[in-house]
Amino acid sequence: MNHSDETNEYQEIRRRSRRRKKRRNSGFYKFTRILSILYLISLAVFSVVLVKLDILPVNVLVAVLAVLILLSAVLFIQLFFKNIRMWAKVFACILSSLLLIVFSFGSAYALGTLDFLDKVSNPDNPDSVNVTEESFNVLITGIDTRGTIEEEGRSDVNMIATVNPVDGKVLLTSIPRDYYVRLPDHGYAGDKLTHTGFYGTNTTILAIEDLLGININYYVKVNFSTVEEFVNAIGGVDVYSEYEFVPVKRKQWTVKKGMNHMNGEEALAFARERKAFVTGDNQRIKNQQAVMEALIKKATSGTTMLLKYNKILNSLEDYFEMNFSSSEIRAIGKLQITKSIDWDIEKNTLTGHDASEATYSTGSQRVYVMSQDETSINEAKNMITEVSRISE
Repeated sequence: MNHSDETNEYQEIRRRSRRRKKRRNSGFYKFTRILSILYLISLAVFSVVLVKLDILPVNVLVAVLAVLILLSAVLFIQLFFKNIRMWAKVFACILSSLLLIVFSFGSAYALGTLDFLDKVSNPDNPDSVNVTEESFNVLITGIDTRGTIEEEGRSDVNMIATVNPVDGKVLLTSIPRDYYVRLPDHGYAGDKLTHTGFYGTNTTILAIEDLLGININYYVKVNFSTVEEFVNAIGGVDVYSEYEFVPVKRKQWTVKKGMNHMNGEEALAFARERKAFVTGDNQRIKNQQAVMEALIKKATSGTTMLLKYNKILNSLEDYFEMNFSSSEIRAIGKLQITKSIDWDIEKNTLTGHDASEATYSTGSQRVYVMSQDETSINEAKNMITEVSRISE
């Protein structure tokens, strides 16, 4: 083979190499163009959903969207046009792929939130207030049933959360299950508070409003399954116990005096226990308040909501009912994000005296009740009024 043949062969190899490289580049350019279009679509969907969710403060929302639009314009140019250096295209490809994943998950989270709130909330509430500027009372009622929330039963847990969103205060007022109350929607007949659950949440609300002379703006209805599912969804809670004891509902587990990490089943057993204590139901109420405080602290921590958000929503959908509207819940979320409130939580429990009375639900049969203590009721009224008062 002479020198000319070698030269021609070498040139042919180079031409083939250039053609292969050109084909590879052409394929890569097609991929980046498709990626740029998918990226813009995902950005548009994410932006619309973010605005619709309306949970970010306006200034933060505008800043986030402005940064994303500017960044996206640069990425689109690098991905869509050919006359861009290869290293820049590769970098834009990696960054846009990561952002596309973020946009997709963010849109899924936001749409999941809106869907969940639409299912469990109720916008038709005549007692609603401006939840970011006015104090309000929420009845948290726990029904002694398992399964979906439609099942009615005894209202064994009744706690009024008085929320002052301006000063970041919450008062949890618990009422013993056997407390003797009047039923305004049943001719003011007397009965145990727990029995009001048989007649529906509205009967419970009216009885407590009559007892404490307050307006209950909202209610949250849960049952045994709600507690178990929620606690498990957030990865358990750390609850302080004043005593060491073995719960009747979970005899293989010992609650230690001090802080205990509990899963859903353990938290429920802890909250239901009364036989292990000399003070019986009074200590059970304290334990229920301790679980509630632990839930609030854990659920409002940034990492919990970020990492377990969809799991929390999915766990509660069938076991949760409230009459907050979707926009009110999102407004509270926006307030938390804006101010990062470290809520000051107080707790109080009504007290009474052992008694025996005929009740509306039992007819002429006399049963154990806790009769009202006027001093305790007046103290509860004063505490609710004090926490509700917004500082100047």
